[in-house]
Amino acid sequence: MAVNLNEMIMSMAKKRGLAKTFCPSEIARQLSSKEDEWRTLMDPVRIAAARLIDQGLLVCKQHGEIVNIRTVKGPIRLQMVEH
Repeated sequence: MAVNLNEMIMSMAKKRGLAKTFCPSEIARQLSSKEDEWRTLMDPVRIAAARLIDQGLLVCKQHGEIVNIRTVKGPIRLQMVEH
C-alpha cells in the first residue's frame, strides 16, 4: 500500500493524545474512496497497528481493558502510550 499506515495511525494517536482512544476504522475510512470500501482495508490497518503495539507505541483496548489485537474479536480502540 502506497500510503504509510504507520504514519497515519500515529498521526491520529497524537491528535487524540494520551487520554483518548480511536477506532482503526477511522484510518480505513480516511483511505477509502467509496462508502463501503473501508471494510476491506481493516485487515491492513490492524496489521500495521499490531506492529506499532509491538514497538510499544500503542495499546489495543476493548471495553477499556488492554487486549491482544491479534486474538481479540469485535470492536477495538487504539491508544497512544506515554514514553
